[in-house]
This record gives sequence, structure tokens and C-alpha cells, in this order.
Amino acid sequence: MFELVAAYGWESLKDSVRLERESTAVLAGTGHLLLRVCVGILSLLIVPRRLAPHSPLPGLSLVLSPIGTGITTHWIGEFWHERGRDRPVLFTFRAGAIFAFGMALVRFVYGELEWRPF
Repeated sequence: MFELVAAYGWESLKDSVRLERESTAVLAGTGHLLLRVCVGILSLLIVPRRLAPHSPLPGLSLVLSPIGTGITTHWIGEFWHERGRDRPVLFTFRAGAIFAFGMALVRFVYGELEWRPF
């Protein structure tokens, strides 16, 4: 079972950095989420405190961050496409949104729910 999960994780990470026409949406999405969760945990090691004060709407970053990042990565992808280059799969709205959601989720669980893995 571990080998199956590890192989799927490795393939999804490889698919998340390929060109858009060469990647599979499900594998790339899983890879983006895995990458961002790892980066989110790393960010907690570097800056373990909240970055902003408590909000009256907890979890707002779980919505706003993916939308903003998705729009930005889509614009970057369009910039690449207009110049005749193949767009990397990371430069799509879906990939940017998944990427940002993973990090926002890690920081939300750590900050709002006060879960401490270390």
C-alpha cells in the first residue's frame, strides 16, 4: 500500500511541473496540493506565528488566496502563450488556486485550530 501511495505521489509531483499539454489534470492537481502543503509546513518552521491579526471571518484566506493566486498564474500563463511558448501546467488558474489553497489550509489549521504538529 505504501508503495502505491508513494508512486502516485511521485508521479503527481512530476506531472505538476510538466507542460500543460503533456500533463494529466488529476495528477498535476494532486502534485500542486502536495507541493504547497510541504511549502506551508516549511513556512511554519520559518514564521511560526500568524501573519495577520484574527479576522471576524475565519477561513477567509481559504477563499481569497486561491482566487487571487489563480488569477495571477492564469495571467502569467497567458503571457507565455501570447509569446508562442508552451504554457507550464503551473501557469493555469486551476493550478494556482490549488497551490494557494494548500498553503492557506496548512496555515489555517495551524493558526485557527491551533494544531501543533511539532
